[in-house]
Amino acid sequence: MNKYLLKFINENFSKPGKALDLGAGDLKDVRALLNMGWDCQGVDKINNINLEHVFLGENRPYDLVYSNYVIHKIIRKDNFVKTIYENLKPGGRLFLHTFHKYDKTTERGITKGEIRKLLKASRFDSIKIRIIVKYDSDHKHWHRLLEATAIKDK
Repeated sequence: MNKYLLKFINENFSKPGKALDLGAGDLKDVRALLNMGWDCQGVDKINNINLEHVFLGENRPYDLVYSNYVIHKIIRKDNFVKTIYENLKPGGRLFLHTFHKYDKTTERGITKGEIRKLLKASRFDSIKIRIIVKYDSDHKHWHRLLEATAIKDK
């Protein structure tokens, strides 16, 4: 499981709730959350879900919507953020990890300013964005990542 996501959950949730993973890939984080007692749904291209369009989860509203390393690939980032917003309950939390525009391993990263603008346009509160510099020991290079968290307005 993404260790940053786990830390975020432990700091912000006192008990399991409902979560949606946008861009779930191999479902690793979904399985980890299920094992922690969460009701979790994961969607990806594999499920024939086009994340360029607004997607409404079957179990919404969710306490947590998260996405790891997806938003930088999305052309319609406004629709992706709207998907997050529309699936969260009031007071629900967002967690995003993605590649920074200046990460040398990707051609389509995103900046702090771009994420902040997208989240503000969707009326998110308590927006926090930080840069994480992390060494990828498997591939022997450094990554420049962005972590964004926010709360849906109440």
